[in-house]
Amino acid sequence: MPAPITPNTATRKTKSPGLGDAGESGLFRCNFFSGILIQGKPFAVFPSSYAVMAAAILLVACLSGCLGPVTELYPEDVEERPIPVYIVQVGWHAGLVVESGHLGDAFPDHEMMPEAEYLKIGWGDDKYYPDPDPSFWLLLRATFWPSRSVLHVVGMDMPASDYFAGSDVVTLHLSAEGIEKLTGFVSRYFRRDDDGKPIYHTRGRYGNSAFFKARSRYYFPKTSNVWTARALRSAGVPITPVYAITARNVMRQAKKAARKDEVPETAEMR
Repeated sequence: MPAPITPNTATRKTKSPGLGDAGESGLFRCNFFSGILIQGKPFAVFPSSYAVMAAAILLVACLSGCLGPVTELYPEDVEERPIPVYIVQVGWHAGLVVESGHLGDAFPDHEMMPEAEYLKIGWGDDKYYPDPDPSFWLLLRATFWPSRSVLHVVGMDMPASDYFAGSDVVTLHLSAEGIEKLTGFVSRYFRRDDDGKPIYHTRGRYGNSAFFKARSRYYFPKTSNVWTARALRSAGVPITPVYAITARNVMRQAKKAARKDEVPETAEMR
């Protein structure tokens, strides 16, 4: 009597593009979705923690409305906010420009840190941001794949409006407490070595500039522009970071805040 035929229960592995390795029956997992495979086909798909986080951010944005100023840091009277900071849009990025003398001792020191009258600071993906000619693949990676980040520090001995001629520049004014909070926010984003010094990544995109390794992962909608808005918000500026996914939105909100500091001519004549 011939032996009974035993079904082959071994699971043959297949590769699903973008989903990683998965068997015909089992689990698959990617950055934004996880699920169950039955006979190689998705049986149930549910969002991963990254997708839930992104949805939560968008929900908060819809419910929160526009944030007002933090009055103890950003008083209504502009004379109580004597320290200028500049927001400059360069391409898809909106960055901060601060007079280096206002950054204080909390800002980290490094032999590769640019020395100049002004420092422009931005945060972004560690591959896309430093690349002078990033590919479409790097754009997709930066957008959808949570990746390491860098801080870009540019030294300038002239105002941002001259250094980045033709770029959009907005001037805001901070209090002494506000600039201290902003400096602390930026400083905490530098990754440090065992001695507490910033970790150099690579040369910057301009002559007197450098990239340093940064804390936190970069992914959409946690963009470089949201980071800039969060830095401003730490200083009490009336800006809503969850709306600031694009540079254009950062500039729009910054201009709205700047307009409130303008004194009407009729008021000056009284």
